[in-house]
Amino acid sequence: MEALGELIAAPITQRHQLRTWIKQVLDIDVPDIPVCACHSAPMDYLWQAFHEPARDLVIWAPRGGGKTRLGAAVTLADLIHKPGCKIRILGGSLDQSLRMWEHLWPDVSRLIEDRLIQGEAKAHRIQLANGSSAAVLSQSQRAVRGLRVQKLRCDEVELFDPEVWEAAQLATRSRRPVEGSQPAVAGVVEALSTLHRPAGLMSRIVEEAQAGGIAVIKWCLLEVLERCPTDRSCAHCPLAEECGGAAKDRCAGFFAIDDAIAMKRRVSRETWESEMLCRRPGRRGAVFPHFDPAIHVREMDLPGQLWLGIDFGFFSPFVCLWIMRSEDGSSYVLDEYVQDGRIVAEHIQEIGRRPWGGARRMACDPAGSARNEQTAESNVRIFSRHGYTVYRKKSHIADGIEMIRAALRPGHGEPGLFVHPRCKRLIAALRGYRYGGHGGELPLKDGTHDHLIDALRYYFVNANGCGKVEERGY
Repeated sequence: MEALGELIAAPITQRHQLRTWIKQVLDIDVPDIPVCACHSAPMDYLWQAFHEPARDLVIWAPRGGGKTRLGAAVTLADLIHKPGCKIRILGGSLDQSLRMWEHLWPDVSRLIEDRLIQGEAKAHRIQLANGSSAAVLSQSQRAVRGLRVQKLRCDEVELFDPEVWEAAQLATRSRRPVEGSQPAVAGVVEALSTLHRPAGLMSRIVEEAQAGGIAVIKWCLLEVLERCPTDRSCAHCPLAEECGGAAKDRCAGFFAIDDAIAMKRRVSRETWESEMLCRRPGRRGAVFPHFDPAIHVREMDLPGQLWLGIDFGFFSPFVCLWIMRSEDGSSYVLDEYVQDGRIVAEHIQEIGRRPWGGARRMACDPAGSARNEQTAESNVRIFSRHGYTVYRKKSHIADGIEMIRAALRPGHGEPGLFVHPRCKRLIAALRGYRYGGHGGELPLKDGTHDHLIDALRYYFVNANGCGKVEERGY
């Protein structure tokens, strides 16, 4: 016990010291070697989270991959080795917050009872004698706003309310060193989660982190899979496809092979690859499951007839897509414009400023013939007065969606819909547009992706039969 007490208090300045500390204090043997290309080891997370000056981190890991337990472990190390450090745990729900807490609280209580550290561990708050503290939060803006802490660990951010996540970004403050006692501690936000929804919150966080230089630490099942016994045959193993023999010599984790096999047999390949192998977000419920950026997003020269696909809005966004239609019926989205809070005349000016602003064929919602609340004139009339030929054929939502699907993956032949990489909002919409409205039978109309998809389907409905319904100048 005395030796353990000395270890607990000993300074940690090297990665291997932290790994040893966690092994001796918590009996956790943290995997330290990545197995898959471009992946990290779980120990990479612990060291980058603990070593100061720490930085914001995004941790993308599989279900059961240890991220919550490791978050509790590094919180304990922070509490003991960073006097005065304030830490909060915020989950996608109170239950999720408590999962990390349910690891941390017994660890701290045991060390206090054994008199290895001094402090008090209450139901939802820990206070150590060195001035460091930790508490668990429910997910709400009220809980987050007004926080001033050094470490905010957000567990399962895929389940977060986006507004709470946004508020959480302002909750941390770095602490300057106090001479003779307290070292500097950086204020950081950590996002830990699986990633199973295309264009969901975690997907957005990962993309923004990669673009902004924030570290994304990613591991999958193989990084935490146990070592496979040498006498176990690979020939008929259900994990052979993803393992490729790595479990025999490179895996050294805690996840039981038999448990992994049982899980793989229970779920679809999509769920397995999304939530356990961390290859891509799941496509369950996706309206366009066959949209593939590797196929459909590209720069290309497609001569043809230039169209505008438009969805009107003021409080909701006004959307304009520039779409080139070739003679063979293929379509290429050149550019996008998404803006709310402006009148139609301002949108027309912005459309005219774009390099391909000379388009004069415009497809829109038939509701555009109604009088505009801001101008007392219909949007269709305003565009028509500016020289646009307006097509506004009535259709069902399902009809336009099916046309988009057919263009993405026709029953025969090559795809007929492509998108320029600059159209980031449309790409996110094609990936993230999901069923869920009217009992799950219709796509969600939640303002996130539907306006861009509406503009696209108005184009398809009208361009595929443009001679039938046409509004020309007044």
